[in-house]
Parts: sequence; structure tokens; C-alpha cells
Amino acid sequence: MTASVKDVAAAAGVSSSTVSNFLNHPHMLGESTREKVRAAIEQLRFVPNESARQLRAGSSKAVALILLDAWLPYFNELSRGVEEVVREGGWSLFFSNSNRDSAQELRNIEMFEKHRVQGIIISPLGDVVPRLEQLADRGIRSVTIGPAHASTTVASALFDDRGGGRLAGEHLVALGRDRITFVGDPERIVQTAERLAGLEDAVTGTGTRVSVVPTRGLSIEDGLEAAASVLTLPTDERPNAIFAANDMVAIGVLTGLLRHGVSVPREIALVGFDDVEQAHQSLVPLTSVRQPGYELGRAAGEMLLEQLTDPAATPPARKEFPAALVVRDSTAGA
Repeated sequence: MTASVKDVAAAAGVSSSTVSNFLNHPHMLGESTREKVRAAIEQLRFVPNESARQLRAGSSKAVALILLDAWLPYFNELSRGVEEVVREGGWSLFFSNSNRDSAQELRNIEMFEKHRVQGIIISPLGDVVPRLEQLADRGIRSVTIGPAHASTTVASALFDDRGGGRLAGEHLVALGRDRITFVGDPERIVQTAERLAGLEDAVTGTGTRVSVVPTRGLSIEDGLEAAASVLTLPTDERPNAIFAANDMVAIGVLTGLLRHGVSVPREIALVGFDDVEQAHQSLVPLTSVRQPGYELGRAAGEMLLEQLTDPAATPPARKEFPAALVVRDSTAGA
């Protein structure tokens, strides 16, 4: 049976309020009393109920990270950056996954509000800023990671998704590719929509045609399905370049094309997005738009802790990260 505060108090010969003071305000007790309570805790192997203590206090020394899709390698890097910063600052970090589901995303926000976290970092599926602004009115600070959303109370670590899409498009146009297919889910994911918009910016006035093969997600399997769709087209109607919404989709596309004897990049040049480790490890090293997940995570963590240190500070911070194109064999040999 788990020991309670009353059990500790009985073993130490003190009141329950004295044990509570030992856990929350030890400076209020004399040395001999602290030793009695400490000895009783060790004897009974008592573990304080941190959640209950935080509820009584009305807040916690905890912040939350809500990921768009926790299974993607990019979000592993982003999480590592956030976690290092908040733990260095002495905070606990809770994780949750929206799994590209807007309803789940809102449920995650509400869950952390109920658990009285003091801050939230989120890589959003859609525009959650109005909801986060409501939390700011209740003292819960937040930072979004990804596309820009103007706000006077929500901080942002911004990445130029549209600029990244533009870089990919300009690169493919410069290679003489005039039939480019975009593979991703621009209807549901705002970052993906921005990447497609950047591609369309780049081809404007060039005579290059852009088509879209929609995917259900952003996994290698989704890329394999997209490649199968492309391969159903007659050879002279296939794209001569593909820009994938992320590297996992691009690797799936690459695998599907190579399995069917399609030469990359001679027949179809291929560009991914994020520049995760797997991009340069693939059979044909992948050209990719680099999104610095670890650096974005650290920046978001630092901005959140700055707000928690000085809640009255306005306006909240904004830090922008530019896109960069890393050229490898999936286009370099074209």
C-alpha cells in the first residue's frame, strides 16, 4: 500500500500540515523537525503526489509541447531542441501528438489547460492562435513553430515554408524541368500549402506546369502510393520533376520510382523538404530544403521561458529562420 501524508506524519510524530510544509516550504521548519520528517519519508518510501500539490498551488512548473506528427524524424529533432532548453531551465516537459487531426489538436490544448501547465509550444496543423490568445488571458503563455501568425500575445519561431518551396521550384526550373508534380496534403496542412505556394511562385511566367498528387499523410508509405499514381501515366505525360512535401514522402517516391526502373534524376528529378538524416542516407542522396528542426526547437523553448520569466513583457518574441536548399544526387546529375 502506498504511504500517505498522514502516514508520514504519524511515523514522524508531527501533524500533516508539518509534512506539507516540509514538502513545500521546508525553510519554515526547524532542523530537528525536518530530520524527523525526512527519516519517516525514507522509512515509508513515501513519494509526494506532485499533481495534487500543483493543483493546490493552482499552477505547475511544467510546460507542454504539441507536435503535428510525432512519428516524423523532423519532429524528433525539434523535440530534442525544446526539451534541452526547458530542462536546463528546471522545467518539466509534457509531450502530445496531434497526428494531423485538428480536433485532436484542440483536445491536446484543452488537456494541458486543465493540467495547469504554464506554457505551450505547438507545431500547429491550422491557425490555433485565437485559441492560444484565450489561454494568454488566463496566464498560459505559448509559442507557435512554423508559419507566421500575427499576434500580440503569442510568440512565434517562424520558418519560411513558402520561401523553401520557392527555392525548390527555382532549382527545378533552372534544370529545365517543365512538368513538376507536387506530392503532399496542402488541403489540410498549412505548412504544406505554403510549400506548394512557393513552388507556384517560382514557376510563374516560365511555362512550367505544376500538378498535385494529394497524400493522406506524410510517410514513406504515402510516397510509395504517390509514385504508383505517377507511374500509371503514359511515359510522355509523366512529370520530369517531383517536389515532395517532406523527406519521408520523397524517400517513398524515390523507392517507388527506382523499383520500376525509373532513373532519378535523369528521367525524374526529385526534391524533398526538411533535410533530415535519412535524406543523405537514401540510395540516391536526396536534394532537400533544410528546415532546422533542432534550432527551431531551442528557439521556441527559449522564447517560452523568457515569457514565463517576465509575463508582462510585450510584444512577444518572433524569431525567423530562412530556408536553404541542399543539393544532392537526386537533382545534381540532372
